[in-house]
Amino acid sequence: MTAKALFKTQPEDFFVEEVLGFEPEGEGEHLFVHIEKRGMNTQWAAKLLGEACGVKERDVSHSGLKDRHAVTRQWLSVWLPGKETPDLAGLESIDLHILKARRHNRKLRIGTHKANGFRIRLREVSEPALVEERLQKVAAEGFANIFGDQRFGQGERNLEIFDAVLAGKRMKKPRQAMAISAARSHLFNRVAEHRQTQGLMRQVLPGDVLMLAGSHSVFVAEEAELDSLQQRLAEGDVQLTGPLWGKGGVGPQGDALALELAAVAAEGERCAGLEKLANGARRPLWLKPEIQWHWDGGDLLLEFTLPTGSFATALLGNLAELVEPDRFSEAQA
Repeated sequence: MTAKALFKTQPEDFFVEEVLGFEPEGEGEHLFVHIEKRGMNTQWAAKLLGEACGVKERDVSHSGLKDRHAVTRQWLSVWLPGKETPDLAGLESIDLHILKARRHNRKLRIGTHKANGFRIRLREVSEPALVEERLQKVAAEGFANIFGDQRFGQGERNLEIFDAVLAGKRMKKPRQAMAISAARSHLFNRVAEHRQTQGLMRQVLPGDVLMLAGSHSVFVAEEAELDSLQQRLAEGDVQLTGPLWGKGGVGPQGDALALELAAVAAEGERCAGLEKLANGARRPLWLKPEIQWHWDGGDLLLEFTLPTGSFATALLGNLAELVEPDRFSEAQA
């Protein structure tokens, strides 16, 4: 049985707020600006902020890109060495609000913020009993921490760009970085999907790379410790990880290595290319966030928080097929 739900019919249906994880110190050459924007992408907001501060776009930084078709709260930083804090009142509009501005001694970098909090409305949910059952399962057990389709671009265009880079085509640095990120995300998803198919998403294997919950510290599972590590996994003390493919870093061994290599067996050129272009890292394969929800007629309202770099659509895809307005009539045909 298939369930469907209208997704992002209007910006207010998808609200996301960055959880910075620290307070700007109040002094320094970088101005941290907390904004709320509606129907506006991060790059455009950064451009407007840069103009208001009289600096170039390259002097405006962010921790992560946020959806255009949404209401989002996020932090931007502006490099203002030796300059007074500008009056930002002129930026205020229906679609952009300045919530806070405070100095800090370091600029924002990608992934600086700790988490993202979401409030989402799915409209006209079909098969609500089925969706409720699925939602209770996700709340109790968690979900696969895969990358969302937006990482790959329309028609997986970003993967095509990466393949062009491997073929020797020159790209501007931002575009090449986006393509590298897409390729790493694609391989991660391959490993996650293969592991899920094998029923091993919650099973510690010899040689698995585990991450301590709440940190980025990783270690390799020794066979003699499997029972205790399995218990720690069940208690949420450690997390299974998958690869952000690249050179170096802590990698799997033994059975876990064989599993990952089998998952990407058809991706040899991309793996080899990433080992030349990126540094290896690990990312949790499975998440179990606290979720609150209630029904408003035929609409489902959800509230949850995910760590930086995780996708709300990965969770929502376990509940129903998400149909955005311009695709709804076609999907119903």
